Amino acid sequence: MSNFSTIVLLPFIAAFLIFVLRFYSRESASSMSNPSFLLGVLTVFIAGGYLILRITLGMPFYASVGFGLAGVALLATSIVRMFLI
Repeated sequence: MSNFSTIVLLPFIAAFLIFVLRFYSRESASSMSNPSFLLGVLTVFIAGGYLILRITLGMPFYASVGFGLAGVALLATSIVRMFLI
């Protein structure tokens, strides 16, 4: 595994920040059952799972691609949700 595999976390971080921004600014942090909050928590769990698997060396070399695609999907979802009313 290369040293650049932590770049996979960048979409997760960006998606998390957008979900949090939407949760606090547009939804006024009204309920923990809002989709933005739940997707933000999901983003943290997936990124945490990636880190745990990477630290314990339990991740196959091709799993970074799957995590990267999941991060990009969450980032796209967060951008689309940011512009929804």
